[in-house]
Amino acid sequence: MGPTRIGIRHLRYTIAVADAGGFRAAAEELNIAQPAISKTIQDTETDLGFAIFRRSATVFEVTAAGRVFLEDARLTLATFERTIRASRQNARGARGHIIVGYSALASSSQISAGLDRFHQSYPGCQVEMHVMSTDTMMRNLKSGEIDIGFLLAHDSVQDPAVAQEPIWSTRIGVVVPRDVEALSLEALRERSFVMGLRENWRSFRALLDTAFAQGGLDPLVVDEAWDVQVIFQRVAEGRGLTFYPISAADSLPAALKILPVPGWSPGLTIAMAWSKVVDTKLLQDFRATFLG
Repeated sequence: MGPTRIGIRHLRYTIAVADAGGFRAAAEELNIAQPAISKTIQDTETDLGFAIFRRSATVFEVTAAGRVFLEDARLTLATFERTIRASRQNARGARGHIIVGYSALASSSQISAGLDRFHQSYPGCQVEMHVMSTDTMMRNLKSGEIDIGFLLAHDSVQDPAVAQEPIWSTRIGVVVPRDVEALSLEALRERSFVMGLRENWRSFRALLDTAFAQGGLDPLVVDEAWDVQVIFQRVAEGRGLTFYPISAADSLPAALKILPVPGWSPGLTIAMAWSKVVDTKLLQDFRATFLG
């Protein structure tokens, strides 16, 4: 085998094509001309000596050899991204840099308390927080775009390259306007609800579906929204109620509160997630702050 011409750009383009499900979609996502992506993939396949993608007028799929290559390419790119990020932060005098993704469902004083404990040991380390969906977090953990994720633990949220450890559990309550005093399980059958779009709230909606079946509920969903703040706004406007973890009560707008429902007590667990392969002593110490 001779020297390779494959570089980081080849890995980025190949992963983008696989994730987007085609060359045109990848070109639009990367804002790059499709012929440039096609040529890069062709050069990569020529260098490797095998096809990464099988494509025709009606079929686009990743080959068996391509799947193995993509797994390694993701890890390589994740390591590269972390190296560049850490080098830039060190040049600015920071004692480390950690990017954390978290689900809106994980908003809790427990994260704040954990961050306070971590900063006592690493006062110069910058921790960057970004709210995102669970599915996005799982992808970003593998790509190296984030280091740690706080997400909903659910059977539908699993990946062999990502480790998870439960952090806390909480009951699910009903978000209502401040002037609502109490709600019974029977009263919920007569109310309207605003829910998160399944596309963005997939695992939470699946968990709720199970809880509804167990409680004999069939909520009337009159509105769906992508963003949690939009959901809260519509509840405050009287469009309907919504379901949310009670541990996140402090993150609600002042006009809202969360009520438990007597006789119906579904719960959820928030887990910390991280890449099994790309890891550092700093990230291990960060996790120990929460898992200790």
